[in-house]
Amino acid sequence: MIKIEQLIPLLKKGWVAMDSNGAWLYFFSKPVKDKKTRQWGFHKHGIHKLEVLSVAFDIAPADDWTKSLIKVKGND
Repeated sequence: MIKIEQLIPLLKKGWVAMDSNGAWLYFFSKPVKDKKTRQWGFHKHGIHKLEVLSVAFDIAPADDWTKSLIKVKGND
């Protein structure tokens, strides 16, 4: 199991966050948390892409999903 901080230097500019189910996600634009659904999402209409990092990597969970949002400066 690795920490999300170990992956961040390898990622492109964007955002990472863990959902309440423990899945780490990568977003191209900043997501917002929806406490009702307990998930990260978008408040604006349009195309927003996300990737599930937990499919490829065994990432340690955050202590609190609501505080897991991290800005990725990028490795472009």
